[in-house]
This record gives sequence, structure tokens and C-alpha cells, in this order.
Amino acid sequence: MLPHSRAAALAPPRPSDASRLSSPAEAWPTPSRRCLFPPLARVLAWLLALLAGGIACSRQPPTPQVQFVDVARQAGLDFLHYNGASGEYYYPETYGSGAGFIDYDRDGWLDVYLVNGAPLGDVAPPAPPPRNQMYRNQGDGTFADVTAPTRTGDTGFGMGCAVGDYDNDGWPDLYVANFGPNAMYRNQGDGSFANVTAALGVGDARWASSCGFLDHDLDGDLDLFVVNYAVFSIDQNPVCCKGRIRSYCDPSAFPPEGDVFYRNDGSSFTDVTAEIGVDLIGRGLGVAFYDYDEDGDTDIYVANDGMANFLYENQGGRFVDRGLPSGTQFSIDGRAQAGMGVDFGDFDNDGLADLVVGNFAYETTTLYRNLGSAAFTDASERYGVGALTYMPLTFGVKFLDYDNDGYLDILAANGHVLDNIEQIDPAQRYAQPCQLLRNLGGQRFVDAAAELGPDFTAPIVARGTAVADYDNDGDLDVLINTVAGRPRLLRNDGGNRQHWLALALAGQRPRDPLGARVTVRAGSHTQKRQRQSGSSYQAAHDPRLHFGLGSATSAEVEIVWPDGSRQVWSQMAADQLVRVEQ
Repeated sequence: MLPHSRAAALAPPRPSDASRLSSPAEAWPTPSRRCLFPPLARVLAWLLALLAGGIACSRQPPTPQVQFVDVARQAGLDFLHYNGASGEYYYPETYGSGAGFIDYDRDGWLDVYLVNGAPLGDVAPPAPPPRNQMYRNQGDGTFADVTAPTRTGDTGFGMGCAVGDYDNDGWPDLYVANFGPNAMYRNQGDGSFANVTAALGVGDARWASSCGFLDHDLDGDLDLFVVNYAVFSIDQNPVCCKGRIRSYCDPSAFPPEGDVFYRNDGSSFTDVTAEIGVDLIGRGLGVAFYDYDEDGDTDIYVANDGMANFLYENQGGRFVDRGLPSGTQFSIDGRAQAGMGVDFGDFDNDGLADLVVGNFAYETTTLYRNLGSAAFTDASERYGVGALTYMPLTFGVKFLDYDNDGYLDILAANGHVLDNIEQIDPAQRYAQPCQLLRNLGGQRFVDAAAELGPDFTAPIVARGTAVADYDNDGDLDVLINTVAGRPRLLRNDGGNRQHWLALALAGQRPRDPLGARVTVRAGSHTQKRQRQSGSSYQAAHDPRLHFGLGSATSAEVEIVWPDGSRQVWSQMAADQLVRVEQ
């Protein structure tokens, strides 16, 4: 362990199955969519693959007794998303909005931020007018609406959100991506936020989607990357039909847009998009950050809608697109898919970060396995993901170990973009069930959703999808925002029957140590995670790194901080949340 460092346990002993934590132990500072009907050959292939998957399912080991229970309403998340729909089929209506976790008051309990829409065109706003809402976690399983005192009720047409301490004062700040001017809210440390968008110069007015923070140049402060979608104007809204039925247009009806990268210069941010090489044009919807080649700096992956995806490799602060040579630009058959949510994670525990991308219906979610040497392969069919995800339309996608067995599973939050899709394609539905693809020891995935309870499989129109242990009980919960509906807060009941370890990292510079790499060795498993912003779709997740340990009661932990320094613990006890200071 390096001098002047410490690791502090934050959580009480592991709760029993019948009890839940009620107080914190300690606070810490700081497709293209050209064709809606699939070719017959693809349908037959899907059915054959599904049959093969069903045979595999019958041989899987028993599933742990885990249930996801929707507690949003009883927990106090009294929120209703407004998408501004008026029958004019304005394109932004169907793409938002986001959701995030942020411990804004640093009391050790993760608070919730829900992003809302706004009126479009000449439609009068409802009463009261829609706004984003902040909910304070009271530590007893309930939340209180603190939007007014925190001053975080942005009234723009909201899409995504991101959390990061951009000014290195130890308090997490909030960025909101909108259809229209974006907004930055600085955490003032007194329970309130200040809108500093104009002062910092980060109010880009194009159609943004997902966003996130990273320290791309390793100078000790957090920069900001915002993914933009398409060029759309309310005043020039085309009328698009599927046969004789009016609906939302295909993405090809709107020109793609460029993204924006802001370098943090202390008192302000500077647009360096072209200067650092992240200026490709695409219809961006999802973004994930990860040092996939482990050379010490953070890389960027952008999931584009019906266009080639981007893998921006960080080469000393300047980026080079490696999408095509890496094998992550297209599907295995060389097609550009309709990418939405995206995440990095080492699903087979081989030490290499893999990649998962959620796509349109009849395209499958794509699982890119990292082969090393900056090369990936589309392994969706090999690992069972393709057969299971061929029919749904996936927005939110996230790696998580929901049952704490030491292997990352895949969460897929689904919902179509066409509100009248049943009239156009009877095989599809607007509201769709979520999926949880359980990882069988890094060898194959099976759909475990049917075993997780009726709340998990109830059809919704999912968009922003965030993952966190909001109740500090050692298993990962799920927050999903829905189109023109109420959010789902899916509490994980039973995931903590196996052992776990969670780490809250506090760096020196940056204080929020994005890019830190953690290796945990427990039993026969070696797991790697990185502290990163973004991922999934329009979401901000638990900043603490969560590791399922299975039957192991302790673990060896190694942390590589963004500046390259290391700390090692030979034996850290399981079933606790530990705060680690650099």
C-alpha cells in the first residue's frame, strides 16, 4: 500500500435475506430500419437458433433465487415522463429520456435523477410544466423529491445525463444532454446546484443523446464528450408512412450529426472535437468509455443508428478511429446496425474487455469478444446472445453481475420506437419485456428473465437504463426511464445470497478517478473493472465498482490509479463496501 492511503469499510455486515439496510455506515467525501419485416431465411435461422438455445437452457445449472421487484412508486419516485407527443410524430418524442444515480450530498446513499421531455411545436405544456427531477435517497428505502432545493429541474427536452466532478472539489456535478441546449449543473456542496452552462461554454444546442466524462489527456481534470444524433427541425418535419399508416420516419430521413468533445481548461471548457480527432459524422445514440487496450488512457466507443460505429483509440490525447480494423464497426455479416445502448465488460474473465451493443429488432444485440491486440470478433451467436435478442428492440444494455457469481451477465431494456408498430408489423410490440441474459461461467448466455419475477418481465417502452446498488445491500438494482410512462426501480432481492465486494474510489487528481483500473482475485476468478462514466443508454451509474465473489469470503485487490500508481491488498474481507483513498 502506498503511503498516505487508506481503505475504510463503509457497510455493516451482510444483511440476512429478511432484512435490508436502513442506515449508512459512513459517508464519504467526495438498422438500418429500411425493412420492418425480416427475410424468411432469417426468421427460420432465428427459430433454429432459439431451439438450440432451449436445449442448452435445459442443461443449465439451477438459477439463484433472485427476484427484481418494482418499488418505484412505493419508494417515492413520483415521476411521469412527458414526450410531447401531439400526433405530428416529431422525431425526438421517441428517443428519450435518461436516468442516473448521483450521491449529490455525499451521505453514502445514491440519489436518483430522472430526465424529462418538454413540449414540441405549438403544443401547450401540461400543468405543471414537465421538468427533470432529483430524488434524495433517505436511506430507508424511500426517496424525497428535492428538485426545488437542489435547483436541478432542467426544463429542456431531455435526453441523457452524466455525473462527474469536473472541478475537482470533491462534489459530483451533473450534465444534461438535450434536444436543444445542453446544461451543466455545478454541485455547490450545500445541497444545491448552480447552472454554469454559459460560464463554462458547454451548452451545445444540437440534438444530443448520451454523454459522459473522461480525462482524455491525463492532466488531472475531467473532460466531456457528448454524442449527437441527427439534424432535425420542428419547422421541417417530414410526413412518413408505413404503407398508409403514418408513423415516425426512418433515420435516413434526417442527416447525421457530429459529436462534440470539450476539453476542461479549468475555468472553462474548449471545443477540441476536430483537434483531437473525434469528428466523424454519425447518428450517435450510445457511448461507452474504457481503456480497452490497457495502455493507460481512455478510449471511446460510439454506437450509431444505421451507420458504422466508431471505436476511437486514444493515442496520447489524440484519437484514431479503429472501428473497422478492430472488427467493432459492423455486424458479423458486414452490416451497419442500429446501435443504441453500449457497454464494455470482461464477460469471460480472461482479462480483456469485451463489448456489447443493443440494436434494432431483427438485428440482435451484438457481443464483440476481445481477442487481444486491438481485435474483436462478433461472438453473438457463439455465446447464445444472437438467438435470444433477435426479436426485441434494445435501448439500454449493461453488463452486471446480478447474482454475484463472479461472471458478468447482460441486461437488455427493450421497447420499440414506433408507437403503432402492431399495425405495421404484427410480430412486434411497442412495449416489450426486459431481458436478463445469465452468464453460464463465461461459456454461454441464457435468458433468465422469466425466473426474476413479473415486475421484471412486465412490458415497458424502455429508454434510459442505469444500474446501481441504491440500497447498499450488496446486489445490483436497475433504474429504467420509459417513454410517456413511469420509471421502474427494480430492486434486486436475493442477489446478495452470494458474496460480494464494492469499492468506492477517491483519487487525488482527478478526485473522481475516471480511468482507474481494479483487479480482484477471489477463489478461481480474476475480475477486472474500470471506473468510467457513461455506458448503457443516456444513463449515469453507480460510481462504486461492484464485484460478485461467489463462495469466496475474501479477495486480493489491486488498484492502478490514473497516474499509474498502484495499491494492493492481499486479503480484503467480502460483503462490505470499502472506500479507498489514493
